[in-house]
Amino acid sequence: MNKYFIKYLGLIPLFVLLQVLVLNEILFFAYINPYLYLTLIISIPLKTPNWLLLFYAFLIGFLIDLFSGSLGFHSTATVFIAFIKIGLAKITIPYNILEDMDEITLNKIGSKSYIVFSFLMILIHNSLLFSLEYLYFNLQILGKIISSSIVTLVLVLILETFKSSKK
Repeated sequence: MNKYFIKYLGLIPLFVLLQVLVLNEILFFAYINPYLYLTLIISIPLKTPNWLLLFYAFLIGFLIDLFSGSLGFHSTATVFIAFIKIGLAKITIPYNILEDMDEITLNKIGSKSYIVFSFLMILIHNSLLFSLEYLYFNLQILGKIISSSIVTLVLVLILETFKSSKK
């Protein structure tokens, strides 16, 4: 676990800076905002202790909130998806496909399972985030949730493809 803990702690500054300095400043079509930092929560091993996973998700969300000037929206959404991650994985990832400390990657669980699992995590995150941000719901916000989720999924899949081709 120490190997993964150090790796994932080291990735936090990279993803937070990428999110805050690049992705938050580039709104695709002035409407879509991808959240690439979700790949850290998606890929962390399932056997990570719950307290560590929740703390890790909170830390990522808190840093994004801190540098974005938001009021805890990201930390709330990231902690929530970390909380439901294991239950969602039991539904979407085939049984006995992962070892105890295997990361959730495209190559390990297969493309269909990875896409479904990642998209549900991203969709739930974005739904909660935008619902908290706007405090009401209409078709425009639904469009923003769906379009931001799709763009985020595409970026996560591109990142996964680069990671798997690098090995």
